[in-house]
Amino acid sequence: MPSLVTDNFRVFAAQQFMESLEEPYSDANSNTVADNTDAARAYRSKIYLFTGRSTPWNAERYAAGQPEASGVSELSPPEAYDSFNDMNEIFDDMISAKRITRSDLSQVIRRNTWNPNVKYDMYRNNYTTVNPSINGQTSLYDAQFYVINSNYQVYKCISNGQSPSFPNGRQSTVEPTGTTTSIIESPSDGYRWKYMYTIDIADYIKFVSTDFMPVKKDTTVAAAAIDGSIDQLVITNAGSALTNNTYYCAIVGDGSGAVAQLQVTGNSITSATLHSVGSGYTRGTALLNKVYTDSGLSVGQTSLSTGSIEVVISPPGGHGSDPVVELGGYRVMINKTLDFLDGDGDIPVNSTFRRFGLLADPTDQNGDDLISTTATACLSMRFPTSGSGAPSGDFTPGALITQSTGLTPTHAVGVVIHYDSVTGVLRYYQNEYIDDVARASGDAAFVAERYKSIPFSGSNEVTQTIKDSNGNVVQTVSGTPSGTTTSFGISFTNGYALPEVKKNSGDVIYVENRKAVNRSNDQTEDIKLVIEF
Repeated sequence: MPSLVTDNFRVFAAQQFMESLEEPYSDANSNTVADNTDAARAYRSKIYLFTGRSTPWNAERYAAGQPEASGVSELSPPEAYDSFNDMNEIFDDMISAKRITRSDLSQVIRRNTWNPNVKYDMYRNNYTTVNPSINGQTSLYDAQFYVINSNYQVYKCISNGQSPSFPNGRQSTVEPTGTTTSIIESPSDGYRWKYMYTIDIADYIKFVSTDFMPVKKDTTVAAAAIDGSIDQLVITNAGSALTNNTYYCAIVGDGSGAVAQLQVTGNSITSATLHSVGSGYTRGTALLNKVYTDSGLSVGQTSLSTGSIEVVISPPGGHGSDPVVELGGYRVMINKTLDFLDGDGDIPVNSTFRRFGLLADPTDQNGDDLISTTATACLSMRFPTSGSGAPSGDFTPGALITQSTGLTPTHAVGVVIHYDSVTGVLRYYQNEYIDDVARASGDAAFVAERYKSIPFSGSNEVTQTIKDSNGNVVQTVSGTPSGTTTSFGISFTNGYALPEVKKNSGDVIYVENRKAVNRSNDQTEDIKLVIEF
């Protein structure tokens, strides 16, 4: 049976997603709890922006010779897949997480910048596959029926100059301006515009991109909107053999008060405008078989029935009452900035990430809701900064690290994400692909432990060995983790710390693989992503 998920559902889903991040919270005595308290933050949905994949794309899973390596490079990241196996990999090399709040979100619509000599679609409430727009769009939200001007003001096209002389509309030549709540007329090109709202500079910086812009409500415009008004008429048949004059006729339907003004010149209808827009209409018909020479509809009754007029009904609530619904705000833009030493340095600088995404409702290692602003999502170990156990040099991001007890390997293998020589904190990850690389030598002991992902532990030496392209060792760095302390907000026990984000807790709801982003201590990363519902 034919069925349809409507655009209204998509807008509703986008609104619900945003509202889930700001739901009010009250205690057992019905007292509203401050938004910034742990209790309120725990009550709401918890969405985190995460970063991951410090290692180049042409390594591990996508290394030369691997089944999925074809076409993958640093400049051409691999496609992101939605499978449980891929989710495991995402958690394996996740680096950090930063909580998203309501202020980081805005519903957005396609950015249509006004340009001269462009023929815009006009607002109509009945675009379908059998009744497309002049530009061939079969739904209103796909039509180019609104614009943003050079002053960041947004307008809806009420008329594109369509008339008997221009049956397919006209090119716009005059940029719409002004913030009046009345329809803005542009006689030179025949366009009529409805001012909707202005994007302020803060929202412009945060939520405007090449392709999208925020959609907002102007309360003054919304207050002036008339539910069920008729603001535009379209002459679909100019008629013939009519008597030249100015006429008026009622628009009948389920509303009231709308009166059309018609101009007959050259024995046909040349103009159809609204003498009064009325209200309460969801359908309407212009009674051309009963037209009058006065606006009171009582004098000079005659008929213009050889012509026909299409009545364009305003959206529910009237033009400007709810721009999110009127313009199609079924997308949400998230803008989150990663700052230098975010939180306690949970998002390390002088590091690299190649993946980011959204993680919903993760927990900490105790299974409790994660509510902190930032959190580590990778494994960590801490070395003394001097004396016994201190590293013999600096660990290198991307380098392989192993662990041994004396001459006996523990078979723990990882890759360095970041090393801070001031605090002695090393961040790293482990996954199944590292096992393949580390055990490729064929050493019987390593092969026997293959795929077990053995954790680093104990007062055992951790070694980084870097070799050149010929397999010759060019650098070796060793140190022994130790200490029960706190660094970067991370609690270490005997030199080791688990991620603050428990692996596989919560749901990855968005993921994007991209070219490398190199973090440094003199920059911030402004991440914008758009989710379409």
